[in-house]
Amino acid sequence: MQEFDTVIGLEVHVQLNTNSKIFCSCSTKFENPANSNICPVCCGYPGVLPVFNKQALLLAIRVALALNCKINKKIYFERKNYFYPDLPKNYQISQYKMPLGEGGALSLPTEKTIGITRVHLEEDAGKLIHKENYSLVDLNRTGTPLLEIVSNPDITSPQDAFDYLSSLKLILQYIGASECNMEKGSLRCDANISLKNKGASTLGVKVELKNMNTFKGVRDALEYEVTRQSKTLDEGGKIFQETRLWDADRQKTEVMRSKEEAHDYRYFPEPDLLDFFVEEEFIENEKQFVKELPQDRHKRFLSQYKLQALDVDVLISEKFLADYFEEAVKEFNEPKKICNFIIGPFLEQVNAFPDRFQSVKLSAKNFSKIVKYFSNGLLNNLTAKKVLVLCISNNSDIDEIIKNEGLSQVSGEAELSGLVLEAIKESPKAVKEYTEGKSQAIMFLVGAVMKKTKGKANPKVVKELLEKTLKR
Repeated sequence: MQEFDTVIGLEVHVQLNTNSKIFCSCSTKFENPANSNICPVCCGYPGVLPVFNKQALLLAIRVALALNCKINKKIYFERKNYFYPDLPKNYQISQYKMPLGEGGALSLPTEKTIGITRVHLEEDAGKLIHKENYSLVDLNRTGTPLLEIVSNPDITSPQDAFDYLSSLKLILQYIGASECNMEKGSLRCDANISLKNKGASTLGVKVELKNMNTFKGVRDALEYEVTRQSKTLDEGGKIFQETRLWDADRQKTEVMRSKEEAHDYRYFPEPDLLDFFVEEEFIENEKQFVKELPQDRHKRFLSQYKLQALDVDVLISEKFLADYFEEAVKEFNEPKKICNFIIGPFLEQVNAFPDRFQSVKLSAKNFSKIVKYFSNGLLNNLTAKKVLVLCISNNSDIDEIIKNEGLSQVSGEAELSGLVLEAIKESPKAVKEYTEGKSQAIMFLVGAVMKKTKGKANPKVVKELLEKTLKR
């Protein structure tokens, strides 16, 4: 079998976090009914004029800074002409000759650096909904502000592609540029992949991959293409320049269309938008949002809080979690205990909510109080979790919950001694096993006492009392 080098480039389209579209005042809200977020401008009616969204520009500058791009201060838009049923104007306003940012770079967790070819602004098209015998069009997305981020062909494996997308998503979320929700279409990715002979300078024939709805899907599709193309070339076959769709159910790619010739989009200057220059103060203002990026925060968490790398990975994976952790530590300066409770009971509750962090109403200050009470023995593991469940979605007063629910941990020997004797009397088999050397049998007795106190007993004190009583 021949050996090949894999060459991958990624094109990522990111919806910017603006309330209105890029060239009109229509809402960008995802949940609104079909064709309700539209107007004559985004529907391309004759005689209407686009008005550029300043917030989209500022967010785009922020992204370009975070990706270490050279920023072109001259803003110049062009029309990209093509026909598609969900493109009402039959052209898309985009940037081609002069993108906002060029020549950037993104570092992966492996320390490998992927070059960024360009970062440019454009408007989104609509959405086609295909039924059995007909298709529907929803123009709500038409005119939504997009930022296209194109990587250099520096990615050499499907895993590198996965790491690149994960790192890019974190950066975009950390700087507040985009939600990056693939389910809502606010982050979409196309991949270009080719194989070349090992060590050769001449690139192979490029295949474009589409319809990948998750980062794992991107990795799986690329892995499939590496295998498919390697086998084809080994058998003396030819790779064709084409666009292929990823079928996640069948775990394979299939031909969508041939791309033997480049499409002529007939770019020309957008006549309805004047060229202008970005003032330096706008760029300087956006720098405040890119001071500490995810990898920098990861290093700081390791050194400042002395946490395990795997724990930091979890905290950094969501900006909400990292911010929440730091706010909680300000109130109760026990980073390891705060971290353990976030990664354990807190995330267990969050993951059960359909909209995850959006359902969390519990303040970091009140969360830290739960961990503090657990740490000093006022709450045990079970009661601390119960308090968390009762207040995570409403931020109720912690002390009131503990009082009203009677959740204070029972730790006094006087209160527990009688219950310990009852458990011993009611469980002769467990007592016999323990006295015969089966030390784990005592946990059955601990459980019996916990049940009698409805989970409020201090399990450590209960175990000590049982051991002391059984040794008499």
